[in-house]
Amino acid sequence: MTGGLRRAALAFDFLERLAREHTVVAPDYPPVSSAPAFLQAFDAILNAEKIERFILAGQSYGSLLAQAFLSEKSDRVESLVISSGGPADYSRVWLAADYMAIGVVRVISERSAKKLFMRGLRNVLRSSTREQAEWLEVVRHIVMEDLTRADLVSHFAVAMDIINRHIVRPDILQKWQGRLIVLSASNDPTLSSQDLMHYERLFGRPVDLVDMGDLGHAALLNDPAQYVVSFEQAIAS
Repeated sequence: MTGGLRRAALAFDFLERLAREHTVVAPDYPPVSSAPAFLQAFDAILNAEKIERFILAGQSYGSLLAQAFLSEKSDRVESLVISSGGPADYSRVWLAADYMAIGVVRVISERSAKKLFMRGLRNVLRSSTREQAEWLEVVRHIVMEDLTRADLVSHFAVAMDIINRHIVRPDILQKWQGRLIVLSASNDPTLSSQDLMHYERLFGRPVDLVDMGDLGHAALLNDPAQYVVSFEQAIAS
């Protein structure tokens, strides 16, 4: 499950490299407004592809969705790989922020909503090299020209619903018998050492950690070849 840009094609280089050795399913995200609708849609894709058990991976926003899917369908997941995302058992105090975000997106113009969304992405996407700056321009184009107001509302609404329904809970995840692997970059602001300890409490077991050095938050965009190396290291057992 890729990040908040909702379009799997952005990760085409990484996904194509990974697909040389594995069957890969990476869906675009439908503009639904509830967690069950999203999770059922993903489950339907897996059923259509006749995939029963699999390694589930989530990057950035996708890590939230992956933890929710695991909580609902743990019998289908062999291992969970998390990249650039923290534990998803958020406190209900986060609901106010999501409610506010949805309200703002619905009230202001669509273009202004997209600019605000892009501003948030810039906080985690580096642009210090020419290649990173080029990718940032691609991301800007996707946000401004491809995503819709419904996509932006869905981004916050599904996250809010996962929190509101208390889908991700330790009493569920600690019964799951699979492996938890976390890809960690030293310069990724979305995953801290406190998050790693929180993961261990949430799942009730040690985290298998893969160190990605300084690849940052958007390694699957900026360095897909090295990101595949890290990912293959994660799923090797």
